[in-house]
Amino acid sequence: MPEIAKAPLLELKDVKTFFKVQGGILKAVNGVSLTVRQGETIGLVGESGCGKSTLGKTVLRLLKPVGGQVLFEGEDIWAFDRKRRKEYTRQVQMIFQDPYACLDPLSVIGDTVAEGMDVHRMHADKQARGREILRLLSDVGLNSSHAERFPHEFSGGQRQRVGIARALSLQPRLIVCDEPISALDVSIQAQVVNLLKKLQREMGMAYIFITHDLSMVRQISDRIAVMYLGNIVEIANSEDIYLSNKHPYTKALLSAIPIADPAVERTRERIVLSGDVPSPVNLPAGCAFAGRCPHACDRCRQETPVLREIEPGHQVACHLAT
Repeated sequence: MPEIAKAPLLELKDVKTFFKVQGGILKAVNGVSLTVRQGETIGLVGESGCGKSTLGKTVLRLLKPVGGQVLFEGEDIWAFDRKRRKEYTRQVQMIFQDPYACLDPLSVIGDTVAEGMDVHRMHADKQARGREILRLLSDVGLNSSHAERFPHEFSGGQRQRVGIARALSLQPRLIVCDEPISALDVSIQAQVVNLLKKLQREMGMAYIFITHDLSMVRQISDRIAVMYLGNIVEIANSEDIYLSNKHPYTKALLSAIPIADPAVERTRERIVLSGDVPSPVNLPAGCAFAGRCPHACDRCRQETPVLREIEPGHQVACHLAT
């Protein structure tokens, strides 16, 4: 990983993103605080429906929070004027989950990659535009002949490379990767992750890597944040999450990762959670995980735990964690 700068690039402070639904208010993101530094990769993991993608869309200004702040280099992104908003959309890009749905089937790949550059007028003339398209395709492992082809002529892995080239075309400082490998074959997943790591070393951008694949996120992340029902319940550097995790939900998630060694797989303890996930519309009092936690006590059911530091750089939202 590249050297990580000390000054925060992105700061989320008690961010809340809610939706009005039949029956009440759905609390998709319910008070998340997080810092991302230049050159850093934050892995964001959790079950489907925990708020990961909603948080990513909030960072991208696609969803406006009802509370809290999203700060980019110390400035509130919702206080930007029109010029600063346009600059922010250039500096913060997204790689989408589905490489089959995120490309215009009627546009050749070269035009798709250059779309953002055209909007921001980043090339001096047609020749410069063409050279930049070919450079970007080369950076992601495609060749010049691919520029004139249509998306249906590409495999899923190649399409995702096109999506990465499109994000890189604007020279972003932060890329939100929303499940960028989940629709790909396992062998292609590793190629895409290695490509993202290579590009980060060369260009120094930061990633928010959203995924439910706990085995893969370890390979790319500097720090990992575990989400449950709209909250971060644990955050630490990648190795600490795997080797010294503290939250019972994190432990349960990690116990579900299969191990290639059959002997170890047969003997290791698998944590099976009982109970149902509470509705994000009607959250229970106290800790939202208490109804599924094997260690929950009366305090857990009455008092909501706050994210607190128990070791340098390691935070957990659990009354019982030490």
